[in-house]
Amino acid sequence: MNASSEIWTAFARTFFMLLVVLVVLVLVFYIIKRFSNKRGGRGEGFISVLAVHYISPKEKILLLDVLKEKILIGVTPHSISQLAIIDNDIDLTQKKESKNMKFSDFLSGKLMKTKDKE
Repeated sequence: MNASSEIWTAFARTFFMLLVVLVVLVLVFYIIKRFSNKRGGRGEGFISVLAVHYISPKEKILLLDVLKEKILIGVTPHSISQLAIIDNDIDLTQKKESKNMKFSDFLSGKLMKTKDKE
C-alpha cells in the first residue's frame, strides 16, 4: 500500500505543477494582450481605414481618415505613396449604401476632381 500512496502523491504533485504552469501561461498572455492594446490598438488612434481596394495580391489602394482629413494612398511591397487628398465634404455613408457604386468609379471621380483643381 505504501507504493500506491507514493504514486498518488507523485500524480498529485505533477498535476498541481501542470496547473501552476497553465495559470502562469494564461496570466502572461492576458498581460501581453492588455499592454499591447494600449500602444496603438485599433479604434482609439487618429488613423482609421475607410476603404481598401486590392489591385494585385501585393498592391492595394487605401482610403484613410487621418485627423479628419481623407488621404488616398497606394501601397506596394517596396513603397507607400500618397495619391490624393480628398475634400472633407464628401459623404462616405451614402457611397457605402449604394451597391451599384464601385470603388474604382469613386476613385476615378475623385481623381478627376483633383486634376481639375490643379
